[in-house]
Amino acid sequence: MELHRYIVKQVLVWLAITAVTLIGIVWLSQALRLIELLVNKGASLSQFLILTVLSVPLWQMIILPVSTLIATIIVLNRLQQDREITAMRSAGLNNFYILRGPLFLGCLITGFLYVNSLFILPLTFSSYKSQINTIRTSAPIVVLQEGVFTDLAAGLTVFIREREGKFEFKTIFVHDKRAKGKITEIVADRGMIDTNSSAPKLVFFNGTRSEYTLGDTRATLLNFEEYSLSLTNEFESRKKRVLDYNEMSVSDLLFNSNKSPNYLREMRAEGHYRLASPLLGLTLLILGAAAILSQNYTRIGSWKYILFGMLTAIGTLVGVIMSRSLTVTQPEMFPLIYAFSILPGLLGLGMMRERKRSMKAVKA
Repeated sequence: MELHRYIVKQVLVWLAITAVTLIGIVWLSQALRLIELLVNKGASLSQFLILTVLSVPLWQMIILPVSTLIATIIVLNRLQQDREITAMRSAGLNNFYILRGPLFLGCLITGFLYVNSLFILPLTFSSYKSQINTIRTSAPIVVLQEGVFTDLAAGLTVFIREREGKFEFKTIFVHDKRAKGKITEIVADRGMIDTNSSAPKLVFFNGTRSEYTLGDTRATLLNFEEYSLSLTNEFESRKKRVLDYNEMSVSDLLFNSNKSPNYLREMRAEGHYRLASPLLGLTLLILGAAAILSQNYTRIGSWKYILFGMLTAIGTLVGVIMSRSLTVTQPEMFPLIYAFSILPGLLGLGMMRERKRSMKAVKA
């Protein structure tokens, strides 16, 4: 039992280090894309951080199995180089006994990935997409500057003479040509942005609204005390957002039939992938362990086995992803997703079992 704790503790440490490192790398790549929300759409830093946290469950589906693979190889290779594994074998311990602790950890990781895939991911990714959609359909209100003509959206230009606060302005001019065949211009003494409504809008006080129809020399004038103008196109605020596959539950992906045939094939492929991919947490751990435990101690040639284990793991990941794509065009091929998720792990167990047999043969 102490031996198992000793090995698992080291694997956990390296698992945490590797996972945090990989998440940091992915976060940096995502941050470069999400930074647009801060610059152009007026999103706050807190919204940016929330979006980052909400996207982590999606990254974990690949990062956690890969981190488990790397951590297992690092720990077992160090034990091998320090001849601790040789000492364990001399004491009569076989590979499966040495690996009992990491295998239990791999089962826990696979269980967590199933919880993540079935429950956490649909909830968090749905919230992520909803917030992204809300921010992108809102106006970049923070970029309004005094004395500058600012394009808030395609066909919508705003000019303010003076800011009286974050959302209040003095002397404001708007040129709006978003409506087909019409141009609207508004001049007002004061204006403010209403961010409390579902779609942000500009509210004007004491001004004039002029509307021109293309091809007509006449204009419609309206003097007002208060007038409001939506900052987003009407269709943008009303249209229903199409759900991403990661927002759907596995039951919807596999059994929903109210979609087009092409869409249903993509849903089925994603559903099988969501059921099979958590098994990679255990499979990649076994492949990493097999790369170390299936060899004799050597201080020079171990890198060959490590490289073989890494390439096998990469091949497994590529196989799962490609079989998911193949299932979209040929639905009857969905068992390949499960085969690539399970069979490499069984192969790794077989490699370590062969090592056990060879040791018995040597003793005989």
